[in-house]
Amino acid sequence: MKSLLKVDLVESEGKHILYFSGAIDEDSNFDNIDLQNLSEVTFDLEGIQLINSCGIREWIKFQDQLSKTIFITYKNCPQIIVEQMNIIKGFVKDCGTIESFYAPYYDEESDTEVKILITPSEVIEGKAPLKKNENAKDLEFDDIEAQYFSFLKNI
Repeated sequence: MKSLLKVDLVESEGKHILYFSGAIDEDSNFDNIDLQNLSEVTFDLEGIQLINSCGIREWIKFQDQLSKTIFITYKNCPQIIVEQMNIIKGFVKDCGTIESFYAPYYDEESDTEVKILITPSEVIEGKAPLKKNENAKDLEFDDIEAQYFSFLKNI
């Protein structure tokens, strides 16, 4: 079976970014990702559309095989990744940080859910930051704050 996961390593201005897209599942293969000589790397997870239980196992195994000293920055984490961070110990390496993640908001004006990119520093005392739509109307956070932001206690 062919993996539905695509991984691109890009070096720019001395920084290394791994762009992940597609699905992290039982067919995901991380063997060809060589981060041996790096002290830090960014995982851009914006393109991840699916992760299943077998994919979680492969993801954790992949990270466990990395150098214990490599510092990982996780950015553009979609909601499905945030949900895993909240329930799976070890989904994010201890020597890492979350730079940014998407949070679900409801736009009453258009009756749609929108994903807004936020940073951990915007979440004060476990409360979702106030966000507005393009007409400057308040958006409503569309999840349970205590649950959705619980992963931030570990970073």
